[in-house]
Amino acid sequence: MMFLIPAIIQANAQNTLSLAANLMQPGDSVTKERVEYVYSGEGGENAVWDFSNLDPENTYYIKYDTISDSQLVGYDMQKTYNYRFINDSLLMTGYESPLLSVEYQQPLLIQSFPLKFGQTYSADYQGEGRYCGTHFERDFGSVKITADAIGTLILSEKDTLPNTLRVYTINTEAIRLNRDSCRNDSDNMKLVITEQYQWYAHGYRYPVFETMTSSSYNNTEHVATQQMAYRCLPEIQMELNDSISDRIRQEARFTVDRTAFSGESSKTSQNNDAGFTYDLIVNGKTVTITYNIEHTATIRVLIVDIMGNIYQNIQQTNPEGYNYSVSIDCSSLRRGQYIAYINVNGNIYNKKFPIK
Repeated sequence: MMFLIPAIIQANAQNTLSLAANLMQPGDSVTKERVEYVYSGEGGENAVWDFSNLDPENTYYIKYDTISDSQLVGYDMQKTYNYRFINDSLLMTGYESPLLSVEYQQPLLIQSFPLKFGQTYSADYQGEGRYCGTHFERDFGSVKITADAIGTLILSEKDTLPNTLRVYTINTEAIRLNRDSCRNDSDNMKLVITEQYQWYAHGYRYPVFETMTSSSYNNTEHVATQQMAYRCLPEIQMELNDSISDRIRQEARFTVDRTAFSGESSKTSQNNDAGFTYDLIVNGKTVTITYNIEHTATIRVLIVDIMGNIYQNIQQTNPEGYNYSVSIDCSSLRRGQYIAYINVNGNIYNKKFPIK
């Protein structure tokens, strides 16, 4: 069976997501706690994330079962998800909720194994769905997965987890409602941009912490942004029947000197107040964003069309200061409306602009 776990665990598993240690398993029932949303912090090596002062708001669970040798199904409190494992990649082939069912003709990439720090996978996907059983929709988009950081995650005084790999996923999805074609116009279109961070600690199968930001647009007009965070604590995952994770933890024998992570060493701030002001100017085929920031900030700028295509993806970190700018060459873009999506330390800003 393709979902049986190989007996061999890679030697560098502490820095790697592996099939053996991190693919979800049939029979697992995983409980997550929803907590207040928190800024995900900087990327890179030797990062320290302190999420120890977050109170749980409610619980959320997901359970996994097999359908066939290469297929898996996941159930949570709202949806049923269908997965398939092909060529070392975990793909979603569809999902169903009480109001919506979607089947992907070109499946959605969830993860590829192995995934090491600094490594990136990307893929396109497309599917068709039915809303309330009668309204047709067509979905298409792209996903990019990057292991963008590695470091120490602090969840509580007893849960300080070194060798934690953070995985960043950005998914841009275009949804055409009540249409049987995929014409390149914005009529009756919805766009969803989702950014997700997942922290995988050495010796635990599932992410011990996750954050997600999802922004939706109707015909390039911003509708809403939703932000969520979940944790799946080590003591919860230790209750799973998971001999491989048990063995990894026994071999690792975690010993952490907490004094090494006190004081000024932490790279992660839970302050989501970006203190950010900006202006966007279009000059011909050049888009310039000028901005001021009151705190050190990591800024990610995406230029996206209504079809979910990302034309620019720029990230930079600046200290407190004024009159910063980023200029974006849009000479390759066709005439039409575009969205500048700006993420500043977890705060989301949106600006619609034309290219003529």
